[in-house]
Amino acid sequence: LRLAGVGYLLGLAAFGVAWTALLVAGVPFGGLGIAASLVGLAAAGTALGRLRRSELPRGLPRVRWTPVVLVSAAGIALAGLFLEALFRAARLQSLQASDAWAFWVPKAKAIFLFGNLDVGVLTTAPNPSYPPLLPILDAAAFHAMGGVDPATLHVQFWFFVLGVVAAVAGLLRRHALAWLLWPCLLLVLVVPRFGERLLTPQADVLLDVLTVVAAMLVVLWLLDRAGWRLAAAALLLAAAGNTKREGLLFAACVLAVAFVASRRRDWPRLAAASLVVGAAAVPWRLWTLREDLPAGTPTSFDGGRLADAIRLSFEVLYSNALWSVVPLVGTVAVAAAAVWGDRRAAAFVGLLAVLLFAGGVWSSVGFEELALTADESGNPIVRYTGSIVLLAGVAAPLLLSSVWRGGEEP
Repeated sequence: LRLAGVGYLLGLAAFGVAWTALLVAGVPFGGLGIAASLVGLAAAGTALGRLRRSELPRGLPRVRWTPVVLVSAAGIALAGLFLEALFRAARLQSLQASDAWAFWVPKAKAIFLFGNLDVGVLTTAPNPSYPPLLPILDAAAFHAMGGVDPATLHVQFWFFVLGVVAAVAGLLRRHALAWLLWPCLLLVLVVPRFGERLLTPQADVLLDVLTVVAAMLVVLWLLDRAGWRLAAAALLLAAAGNTKREGLLFAACVLAVAFVASRRRDWPRLAAASLVVGAAAVPWRLWTLREDLPAGTPTSFDGGRLADAIRLSFEVLYSNALWSVVPLVGTVAVAAAAVWGDRRAAAFVGLLAVLLFAGGVWSSVGFEELALTADESGNPIVRYTGSIVLLAGVAAPLLLSSVWRGGEEP
């Protein structure tokens, strides 16, 4: 139950990566194939658990009503209230975001109606080089609904929010103090920018979720060396690489920082994880090459725009109107942990944030057609920065808890 949210996100990742490869190979996408793949993935996971001799839990632990338990109960109750209100909004929300009705949902409709990667739709819609993982998930949702329903589609994005709340709470329950975990997690959910975009049928929030949960899994793997954490992180990063074109950049940043923060004897495992992420991106890249689509990567570097791009990225990252105090809390948490807490975790989170920040600067400089402005119609830097802010909010309770404990592991 504690890791149910992680399991849900791993299911999304495995299904999306598998069907990206299957659609590129020409396998028809339909109800029978969806059901067979879900059953097959579940059976494969069960078989792997049996091979690893993982035992199912026997009964539930006895709960002792301590102040810590009461804090967790209050946090779960408040999160439940927020999610209940969000569900009511999701059930009846119309399709409003321009990118959603311009290409994300049309691609999902094409996969649902035609059962394949329709060249006419995918190559003529805006941003044709974007990977199809989100449209695949949306098309599977249409099959579950029995038809195309853009309003009910928002409920799927509500499940994404539920999944990340459950995943973060489950992963950090034993590593972060409850009175630090729940306030930070609730704050991230209600900051202006996230609050208004959680249900938008676009890939930005899903990409941030996959990347940041994978990063937290890697941080915890550095602490306890539990092999399943790195394997799960590799699968989530593979899905991130098939969600948006910057997903591979995010995955590369996470893995590069992991190499820096780990011991040399751990490098073979990280190399294997990197191969998994890279291999998962190959099918879609082959499809784009076959259809002669642009790679969608920065093509130039105008040094004269560098200073303005750095200034813009800083202004967006520390904008109270967009993110409230989450970036500031994350910065303080990294600095405090570097001095009084877990220095390895602080170094990982801090360096990863710096690399992600540099990626945003590179994007603004490398695409000449982008204006150096926070207006999303001219530059996607606000959407890009969401990954750094989510990382700051999720990592803060872990880092601050290490400061409270004096650097000792729980």
